[in-house]
Amino acid sequence: MVQLKTVFSLFLAASGIVSALPSPATETKGTLAGPSDDTAHGIYIVDLADDGSTTWTFIAPINETLKATSLTTRDVDSLDKRDSTNCNGFGTPADDVNVAQGNLANQCGNGFFFNSRSIAAYYGTGVAFGCNYGNGQTCHSGDLWNDFGSINAKCGFTHGAQAGAGWYSHSSWKASYGRTSSGSGFC
Repeated sequence: MVQLKTVFSLFLAASGIVSALPSPATETKGTLAGPSDDTAHGIYIVDLADDGSTTWTFIAPINETLKATSLTTRDVDSLDKRDSTNCNGFGTPADDVNVAQGNLANQCGNGFFFNSRSIAAYYGTGVAFGCNYGNGQTCHSGDLWNDFGSINAKCGFTHGAQAGAGWYSHSSWKASYGRTSSGSGFC
């Protein structure tokens, strides 16, 4: 009986039936690269291409007057226990990242849906970003300002100096929002 199964398997393989069966797809999990030096300041949909490179698709220009006036930290008691603020351990010029944060919050407004890996605002050397680890996200400016306030409290922010790079992770949303320098990866 073993020989019959072996012969039958060989016959299937030789006839091409086995090779026609679908194989499991590989999922790309690489980190998104920051914008290239020739990328114009703006708001972008950011994703990984099939070859693993990062694509930056322009969706809106930067308004240099959109900055935070004051950021508050969120009510810790209302947080999902799995959510957290994380710091990268380096800084980026606060004034640049402040403009990027203001523009990303403005784009999100009362609700902006993105189904790409990320949405990002790039200005100077600062990048403010939202990461999608699920089936799309709807960002809201109020949530972003709370996230940026939490990042300020943990990672630091000094106008005219440095803002600590970091992100706020929303586990139940399968999303994170944060800021980094243009030369660093994210998501």
